[in-house]
Amino acid sequence: MKKYLIAGMVIEFDYKYDQYFKDNIENYIYEGTRPVDHTIKVKYALELEPPTSKLHRIFSKSVSGLKAYMNYDEGYKNIEIWIDEDTFTDAATAEYVYTGMIFLELAQRHGLLPLHGSAISYKGDVILFSAPSGTGKSTHARMWKHLFKDDVTWVNDDKPLLEVTKDGIYVYGAPFSGQYSSNSNDKKPLKAIVFLKQGITDNVEILNEKDALKHLMTNTLRPSEEALWDQALSHFDQIIQDIPIYLLDASLSTSAVKSIKKAIYNE
Repeated sequence: MKKYLIAGMVIEFDYKYDQYFKDNIENYIYEGTRPVDHTIKVKYALELEPPTSKLHRIFSKSVSGLKAYMNYDEGYKNIEIWIDEDTFTDAATAEYVYTGMIFLELAQRHGLLPLHGSAISYKGDVILFSAPSGTGKSTHARMWKHLFKDDVTWVNDDKPLLEVTKDGIYVYGAPFSGQYSSNSNDKKPLKAIVFLKQGITDNVEILNEKDALKHLMTNTLRPSEEALWDQALSHFDQIIQDIPIYLLDASLSTSAVKSIKKAIYNE
């Protein structure tokens, strides 16, 4: 089982399928001496037995029985994800979805804030484009890459992780980045957050605190515990105070890129 350093967490991770991880997760391999924070093992069976741990969570079940669940211990130090492979038409995607879901929860427990979006680095500044699925945030991010070439690199194209500190707000990449391996093992400062809506005008609006909070809450992973919600709300407050947050009425043309870039950099 290999160890990975992802967003400051040392995770020992054992998975089966390469479809999403090959030529991706290798960038996060860790050979240092820090102790392991969490161990995640994915296991398969033709027919799942009931969970063996008092601490468990059912992910999916059917009328015929369990399809997927996890056992875990206190502090989520050791996690087993069990999958009935025959009940999924695409077991590789099921494995990726469940392990990614648990990873994001662990990130929250380490004080990080997952935000649904596409994060790019432009000349070292992270610009995070956020919106519900299907709005076009990945398309918009790729237009930045098309226009600005080597000045743009990917940080994460699905759920970048925000670290809110007294010294600033930073964004981590992670190998859980959607359909494509559009991520990098980096931590870079956040410059701006841009919420997108499908449109034609390319008009840019800077959001007030109330609207910014509404969009942040809509596009974050909802924590499962009250203490984690309190933590998230505290992070939202600092982000709103420190980071400009925009709403872009985005067309599917490069003029949308030019409009938001002009706003962010006061050009």
